[in-house]
Amino acid sequence: MRKPSSKYAIALTAALGLFMAVLDNTIVNVALTPIATGLKADLSSIQWVITGYFLAQAAVIPISGYFSLRFGIKRLFILCLAFFTLGSLLCGLAQSETMLIGFRIIQGLGGGALFPLANAIALQAFPPRERAAASAVVGIPVLLAPAFGPTIGGLLTVNFGWEYIFFINVPVGFVAIFLAIRVFPADNLVAQSKKAFDYIGLSLSILGVLAVVYAFALVSESDSSTITAANPRGDIHGWGYPPVWILLIAGLALVAIFAIYEIYISKDPVLDLRLFKSYDFTVASIISWLSAIVVFGSLFMLPIFLEQVRVPHLSALDAGLALMPQGLAAAVAVGLGGKMYNRFGPRVLVMTGAVLLVFSSFMLTSLKPESDGLFLMPWLIIRGLGFGMTAIPVQTLALMSLTGPALPKASSLFNVTRQIFSSIGIAVLASLFVQQSAQHGTDIGSQIAAGTLPRPTTADAQALIVAQAGTSGMNDVFMFVTIGTVILLLVAVILPKKPHRAEGLSKEIESHAEQPAMIME
Repeated sequence: MRKPSSKYAIALTAALGLFMAVLDNTIVNVALTPIATGLKADLSSIQWVITGYFLAQAAVIPISGYFSLRFGIKRLFILCLAFFTLGSLLCGLAQSETMLIGFRIIQGLGGGALFPLANAIALQAFPPRERAAASAVVGIPVLLAPAFGPTIGGLLTVNFGWEYIFFINVPVGFVAIFLAIRVFPADNLVAQSKKAFDYIGLSLSILGVLAVVYAFALVSESDSSTITAANPRGDIHGWGYPPVWILLIAGLALVAIFAIYEIYISKDPVLDLRLFKSYDFTVASIISWLSAIVVFGSLFMLPIFLEQVRVPHLSALDAGLALMPQGLAAAVAVGLGGKMYNRFGPRVLVMTGAVLLVFSSFMLTSLKPESDGLFLMPWLIIRGLGFGMTAIPVQTLALMSLTGPALPKASSLFNVTRQIFSSIGIAVLASLFVQQSAQHGTDIGSQIAAGTLPRPTTADAQALIVAQAGTSGMNDVFMFVTIGTVILLLVAVILPKKPHRAEGLSKEIESHAEQPAMIME
């Protein structure tokens, strides 16, 4: 009989699989222009390479907890890794934008489930008192991959071609699958599920989530009817576009119906909303949602500023290198947060991190068209420290008080809501940036027409005016982010000093579930 694997080996193997999935959230950002050129696609349609991946992840995360309890968390993790690796290979081989978007959806379906599964596997390997350390291990890819994604994407795109941002996942995926087979304990399927699959709840959740996320994405899409020779990109749909509100209202209505159905009707809910009876889980989730909007959304916006707004524009590689200090600072904060959690509790750590986020976000409202990596460095370091000190304690607080079948269900619910709000954050900030930049451009044009500002006589002068409008729009984005981080800080005040045990809730959920398949021998 093979010797049981180390708990750290189990957590690190789970983290490796998760790292690939999270990395692909941002690695594509810096390569969109080369991809559009290579596939002869316009940037407005190629944006769906990112949106499709997010939508697929948001759709699949809710069912991961359900299937992990029925077929085994090890088996499901390996299957999702294989699906993600196959999707990566197909993405690199894509010959058209339609093929690439379709293959990115396949990639997202495999990668999305890795979020809750990796957390559940790592937490199961550690005793309750050491779950902060487990959260730190699996939290590293969640924090580092988005920060280092642009750098890795720039390196691969510049030196090998955009296809290799996908091909790189194939050998790593095979290694992760091999390690998962060897390291993870076997699933202990004592009893097969006899309950009916929650098709109604699953359908309502997927349709509701897709409608809401797509509505926010549609806001910043170009209206093809406004494209002219003088305006080749066209105007964005904006919030006045009726389909945006139709989708948003329909999506929210479906989410509300889903909540009612899961709480009062479904006997075996695909997303167990009873978990919000836990004070710790609810407050931690709210902070996670706010953090997803203001932090992950701004991770998407900073490369746009450096590569498309700043004068002169930075290359994909240089932009990635400029963002690296944030990733390094986050790595330090992850280690500190994991070690200090048991000593100080979640409230002190999260409030400290929130203060750092507020300060750094406010300092980023003073961007100039010539701002470079040196200007960004101190604020990105502070920002990375703040996010690292916030994310790990929040995730630990949300999950450590729960046991048995409640744990994978909580991990699924926590991750799917965070992913949804990450997608919404990107869409909202992108829309705000485009709208505010256009408004500032109009204001500058009016001042030139009135003679308040000199009329540009060279191409460089015209480019500087465009850059100034874009920079002002980006400053507005970070003012919005600053307000969001202030709200995050206020919510952090009501965090408990020490986690509460939720044994009653865990037993209530366990009484409605079969023998949990996530238990490993």
